[in-house]
Amino acid sequence: MTDALSCADLMAEAQNEYESLPLTTRAGQTVQLRNLLMLPPEGLKAAQVILSAFEDGADLEKMGPQLRDLLLTVADDTKAMTTEMRDWPLGMFMRVVTAWQEATQAPEVLDSASS
Repeated sequence: MTDALSCADLMAEAQNEYESLPLTTRAGQTVQLRNLLMLPPEGLKAAQVILSAFEDGADLEKMGPQLRDLLLTVADDTKAMTTEMRDWPLGMFMRVVTAWQEATQAPEVLDSASS
């Protein structure tokens, strides 16, 4: 007889395989920027809507708020992330999103926005 699968074990494996990116805020808090594959269904749907907006090309006025929304969608602590991002210029959003993409193998948001 085959041993039963353990959902707890499978969840732990998924969390290890689809890692988040820890981000330390200037206030010293650590926010986990989660992998898209580890978001709940409503978070994944929201992230997909935000990501699809980048396919329409780069509008610098809209890019900052879109990147902010994306980071809030994947962040495990939206309050800390909101406070941290309050004074970020567009370049900071781009650096953090790029680091998150590389760490989590997320779709290339910024590449599609720049084409």
